[in-house]
Amino acid sequence: MTTPKERAAGRTHRVREAAAALGVRAVLLAYWGTTSLLTRRRANARTGVGESVRRKA
Repeated sequence: MTTPKERAAGRTHRVREAAAALGVRAVLLAYWGTTSLLTRRRANARTGVGESVRRKA
């Protein structure tokens, strides 16, 4: 049988692992979002007023 202290320690460990995984996901999501926005902004900046957006054959 496990003691209450051992159960609490195991629970704390699982909570820490879950928090760490959530932190990694948040960082990756922020990175992906920032990269996506910067890429779109650069693509829009390249097109001039008189330029066509369609690709030429």
